[in-house]
Amino acid sequence: MDYPQKLSEQIFILGNHYFSTYLIIGNRISALIEPGISSTANLVIDQIKSLGTDPSSILKLILTHAHADHVTGAPKLKNLMPWIVVSGSADTIRLLKKEKVKELFIREDQDISSRLKILHNADAPESLRDSLNNLVDETICPGQRIDLGGVSLEVINAPGHCIGGLAFWEPEKKALFCSDYLGFFLPFDRFVPNFYVEFQDYMTTFESLAKLHPYLVCPGHCGAYFGEDAISYVDRSRKEIEWIYHRVLENNESPNLMDESLRKELFDRYYLREATMFSEKSTQYCMQLLIRRIVEARGSLDINQQRI
Repeated sequence: MDYPQKLSEQIFILGNHYFSTYLIIGNRISALIEPGISSTANLVIDQIKSLGTDPSSILKLILTHAHADHVTGAPKLKNLMPWIVVSGSADTIRLLKKEKVKELFIREDQDISSRLKILHNADAPESLRDSLNNLVDETICPGQRIDLGGVSLEVINAPGHCIGGLAFWEPEKKALFCSDYLGFFLPFDRFVPNFYVEFQDYMTTFESLAKLHPYLVCPGHCGAYFGEDAISYVDRSRKEIEWIYHRVLENNESPNLMDESLRKELFDRYYLREATMFSEKSTQYCMQLLIRRIVEARGSLDINQQRI
């Protein structure tokens, strides 16, 4: 996929293969969803200008959730567009007030940016010191409608992947801005499940988003998907969730959370291609979280009954 690319008359995908930022152009104002990381911000601004769009018409920058790779581009974009209003959930605001969270995000932004620079997909890392303080200007809530003039976004509660996660639905084009809530796709044959907070909540989110039958699926990484590809995206991700759920629990009444062989199997299965922009250490921790969340859900959930 080339960047930037027109997805509809009012929706464009910016960024690069690793980080997707979406521009939604309204008749009254325009908005960005997903800020990327600090080292992709200049690229996003250049792409906005290449489309002939006046950056001063973009008045909103919407955060989907409080993970470093979905937040740390916001300070740089806000610096480049000081008039922009950064919007996020109450939980995102709360998490970004924690010093340990900010320190972690700064470190992860540097690590990912350095990796992308090696891959020739980003500028050098930016300094984020103090720039995450008071980042979010406006609280948005599930059930709210963001009216841009001629196009509106419905705010959807999306728990399970991250505390305070939000998805966004544009009903006219049936466009779903799903961030990481339908899994992390590693083209062309692998999905990484990412129910890091709670498995049942994640499955409820997954199936409620799937029930919308989106024509356009807009995740936070690795492009956007139309029509049959959008249907396949959801179906293939669901199958991977089913695979890992049964793999963790199969033939074992009490899975060992410290089972190194299982963690290594999952690490080897998922730490490849685009996923290697994250550190091995953070990926190993995520594999442990996946195992833990499945074990916690064991006995209280029939995964097949979660389908809607």
